[in-house]
Amino acid sequence: MTAVMSPQNERNDEDDGSQNLSRHSSIKQTRSVPQVELRMENVTYAPFTKSAVIGSNQTQTQRTTILHNITTQISPYQLTAWMGPSGSGKTSLISVAAALTRPHDLIDDSVITVNGEEGSIPKRLVGVVWQDDLLLSNLTVEENIYFAARLKTSQETPDSQVRELTESTMKELGLLHVRDSLVGSPLSAVRGVSGGERKRVSVAVELVVQPSLLLLDEPTSGLDATTALSLMTTLKDLAALGHSIAVVIHQPRTTIYNMFDHLLLLSKGRAIFDGKPSSARAYLESCPTVAPLPPETGIADWLMDIITDDERKGERTLAKYWSDCSSKTGCVDLTQREQSRLGRRLSTLEELQSAPKYDVTFWTQLKLLTVRTLKQQRGERLTTTAAILQLVYLFFTALFWWHLPDNTARIYERNSLLFFMLIAQANGVVINAVTVFQRERALLRRERAKKMYGVASYFLAKTMSDMTNNVLFPLLYGMAVYWTANFRVSTLAYVRFILAFYMSLSTAQSMGLFISIIMPNGQLALVLAPPITLFFMIMGGFYIPLQSIHVGIRWATWLSFARYGYSALIINEFEGRDIPCSDDVSVQVGPVGTCPLPGEDVIADMGITGITESYWFNIGMVFGLQVVFRFAAYYMLRRTR
Repeated sequence: MTAVMSPQNERNDEDDGSQNLSRHSSIKQTRSVPQVELRMENVTYAPFTKSAVIGSNQTQTQRTTILHNITTQISPYQLTAWMGPSGSGKTSLISVAAALTRPHDLIDDSVITVNGEEGSIPKRLVGVVWQDDLLLSNLTVEENIYFAARLKTSQETPDSQVRELTESTMKELGLLHVRDSLVGSPLSAVRGVSGGERKRVSVAVELVVQPSLLLLDEPTSGLDATTALSLMTTLKDLAALGHSIAVVIHQPRTTIYNMFDHLLLLSKGRAIFDGKPSSARAYLESCPTVAPLPPETGIADWLMDIITDDERKGERTLAKYWSDCSSKTGCVDLTQREQSRLGRRLSTLEELQSAPKYDVTFWTQLKLLTVRTLKQQRGERLTTTAAILQLVYLFFTALFWWHLPDNTARIYERNSLLFFMLIAQANGVVINAVTVFQRERALLRRERAKKMYGVASYFLAKTMSDMTNNVLFPLLYGMAVYWTANFRVSTLAYVRFILAFYMSLSTAQSMGLFISIIMPNGQLALVLAPPITLFFMIMGGFYIPLQSIHVGIRWATWLSFARYGYSALIINEFEGRDIPCSDDVSVQVGPVGTCPLPGEDVIADMGITGITESYWFNIGMVFGLQVVFRFAAYYMLRRTR
């Protein structure tokens, strides 16, 4: 067996720390971050997965072993690379390293240590860049990076310094020319930046906060060779400052490969090499089944070729060879000895966990998240399309219900218009609430895992923004229809109408948010939201008077926000006044022969009796339902992971 390390390589390694610090000066350390050495020993990752049962429509749940007995580490001052063909378990290893897996998915003798102590790394110290780019599409490049930096930078850090950090990060990643461009999304109408630029923004969002441990899953995918080299140089600079960085990368160019300080090669979830990149060639060429590196062939390409060839044969020769070899002195990586030469004390796990859970206070989180949410919704709610849609609604509503005569002949038309306004606008608000949160669910999950903010601050920020943006156009529609339809001419009645209509729409929005949270499947939520809304509308008292609803289901009317909203609108329109009579009555409302007709008779005819005859009781009930929906949504959101 040939030796893995040559004396020359070992001498060169001794000067790595000092050379890195002097050679890399482009990144400035803006704050002190604790150094983290993460070691994974004998890690076997076997999550429960579902698979189809052949010959039936059923599925079965079983453990699937993705990683087999992996031992490796990520150390400060080192740029670590994890390489292997697709399906080798690289992304799963990132989840394990970032403590994003469920504890029972790690089996056998799996041990994870942080700075020599068994346990998981605090999530606030970890940054993860995944292959899929989860960014807020209606924010600019600079806004995405700035909000990440501000939420993960100490409260005492001046905003000017955070802006400077944002600026330098964009410069490092070549994003200054698109700083004011919306990020956009492939699923939206916003064109946004290119795919490669989106990838760089995703990297910048993590890089700007300078985490102790940074994990990147294929960060160079979609980048040209020059930009990929620039990105890896930036990561090398960051590692030189004491950060622990691991990169999942697929066939890098030789220049990038030579930047790596530590290399882990994987094949079908098994390690086939773990050590210095400069030793990989000598080690693999010592394997009898591996042909030497051909002339004029990049070493990364050669590594992928021999691993793929070994997997194709199905004998797992390389994995067995490493398992046998790793127990021998000549094959042991010198990483441990290299760390001892650093001569620096690493923080204990207790010290790492004793730091504040969040970098900024609750009120700062609330302020930043509110501004961020409002910026994100600027292209989703207050749009030209939404305005035109409401104008069309207004036109046809005015066309059908223009200046209704104030007499007994048009009582039914007034009631029908009030209910039409409620059902048409509330249904749209519910659907909007469902779709918006479904798009943000994955982003929220990742940002919560990184301890960027708490659930309470996010939820309150979203509540405050939704209570304005989501219902603004529907509310303006109702305010205009009030006069086109010739409803009750009174300033007090107009103000009470606006309050009742707004509270009904806001409660509908709260119900939509609740539905979205309890139904993780977005398509299912969109399918069920309309019938659920329609059910509550039927319980509102227009289609069937409240007293005529079957006793077996009448209890459900007390849970319907439409009942209280509609009742408040009816009471506001007819309470305390007499309605002039007309001989041309097509639909009789109220007792026959009474002239003028008291408004209270119209209210009673709708089944609004007893305590529900009070306008303020109905306002209180619809507000109470909104609070219930909000608290239930918040509770369920805290339980989701």
